[in-house]
Amino acid sequence: MPKMVLKFEDRILREVPVSTSAVTIGRLPNNVVAIDNPAVSGQHARVIVEGGQFVVEDLNSRNGTFVNNQAVTKHVLQEGDIIRIGKHTLTFYGIGKGEAIPDTAPAGAAAAPPVQDLGGTVFLDTKSQKELLAKAKAAAQAQAQAAASAEPGTPAAQPAAPVAVPRAAAAVPTKVGVLTVVSGSTDKKQYVLETQTALVGKSDTALIRLKGWFKPQVAAAITRKGSAYMITPLAGKSQINGQPLRQGYELKPGDVLNICGVTLQFSHQE
Repeated sequence: MPKMVLKFEDRILREVPVSTSAVTIGRLPNNVVAIDNPAVSGQHARVIVEGGQFVVEDLNSRNGTFVNNQAVTKHVLQEGDIIRIGKHTLTFYGIGKGEAIPDTAPAGAAAAPPVQDLGGTVFLDTKSQKELLAKAKAAAQAQAQAAASAEPGTPAAQPAAPVAVPRAAAAVPTKVGVLTVVSGSTDKKQYVLETQTALVGKSDTALIRLKGWFKPQVAAAITRKGSAYMITPLAGKSQINGQPLRQGYELKPGDVLNICGVTLQFSHQE
């Protein structure tokens, strides 16, 4: 039977069976896996079944969810994957030979309702956490560069064959995105998204600098391809038009973002 092994450092704490029922992970005692640690959010993450596969999903946690040292919002689990929640890890051991995963999402797998973090979650500012966030930033930048240099469906290493483009089709202007601060504490009131990757967070490398002791170093990454902008949440709580932002989303003019308490509106530069 599929299971996860919960560890703190090298010490095994317990084994957790995994089935079609959602396995919730967090600091509050009503979670299936309750981790009493201030670096863990009240409802931090969950493991569910989607399309016949086990999937781990971050629930807008403050410190993020990592699989094999990569920040994830949603990830299909493979044998031996190591999920990192704060300072704890959960190693996933999948189905045995001949077993099958039901191709049915669990009844309780709907989006988890927001739950207040009792006592608040402390931002994890350890050396290892900084290294993981740095890797996440580098991955976002590499993804943006690859997307900008390759045509859709064409491998980046193989240049596309030259194609004759009519003059009218080639004269499409590129629009530059702008984020205007509606409320919240930042270092500026408006940000022009001219680069391929723009980070949001407390880090010195962030374009949009969040202020506050508990703000994440990198809360989100915004990647650009031409006039299109994609935002990907990495840590902390983010919303788009009042709804939780749990995975990549392509921004449209008029969209309202809330990233760790800072509200911004997206538009194109006139």
